[in-house]
Amino acid sequence: MVKCHNPYLFVVIFLILLSSFAYGEETKIHVIDVGTGDAVLIENNDSYILIDAGPERNTTASYLVGHNITDISLLLVSGISSEKTGGILEVMNRTKVHEYRDYGKSDLPYYNRITSHIRNESIPHTPLLSGEVIPFGNEGTIEVIPEIIQDATQTRDAIIKITVGKISTLLLSQNPNPQINITDPIQIIRVADHGSRDGYNARFIQSIQPEVAIISVGRETEGPNKATTMGLEAFGAEIYRTDIKGTILITTDGEKYIMGSSRSSPGGSISLVSVIETRPPG
Repeated sequence: MVKCHNPYLFVVIFLILLSSFAYGEETKIHVIDVGTGDAVLIENNDSYILIDAGPERNTTASYLVGHNITDISLLLVSGISSEKTGGILEVMNRTKVHEYRDYGKSDLPYYNRITSHIRNESIPHTPLLSGEVIPFGNEGTIEVIPEIIQDATQTRDAIIKITVGKISTLLLSQNPNPQINITDPIQIIRVADHGSRDGYNARFIQSIQPEVAIISVGRETEGPNKATTMGLEAFGAEIYRTDIKGTILITTDGEKYIMGSSRSSPGGSISLVSVIETRPPG
């Protein structure tokens, strides 16, 4: 693992590390700094997929436009809650969304305005289904992991797994102990419930054994619960927090990945870079 805090040395190291991706298709996953909320951008071959849009009206849209992204091929909504949907309308106002898919239903007035906008703009709109696998790029998939729900009246957000080659990122929402069946390795996990005490389950983390744990939490809060961060670290996970590092960046060619973070435009500095080779199967 390489860590660098000198901006000049970082540039040299970062370019050397990126050169190792020269013969593979590069995918970049942005866990956008939206405060205590969820927004993840997948960038592959100048095509962009957005998963959720954060709680605030302007934050996600401003991030996209600030990175010269004006075209979203697919907007996925993993759950109908304000911390995922608050920025959707502004994203649609400031970018062109080609397809919209959502998980769950809502009669809330705000979400009704979203669906009205979709109809008015003739944006294709279909539900996101449990068990569905959406391909992107040459070897990327977005999978809605089926969850065994004991109480049929419970409504939960979708559990999303992003896979590029041998590298997988699992996006949890509220439930820290989902009843799911995953047999392949998970290198990166987004921690449930923004790192709260209720967002950590030792048995689940032990079963997944992630190398990296990302916590999407706002600077206006007290941050994640200490017991949660200590538990994650006890299982060997390196923690990346948006309230400290800003937007978290994962760059992968399907064989290895680079972790980085940024608070500024694409030309700005990145505070940390790490290279972690994929674990061998089994």
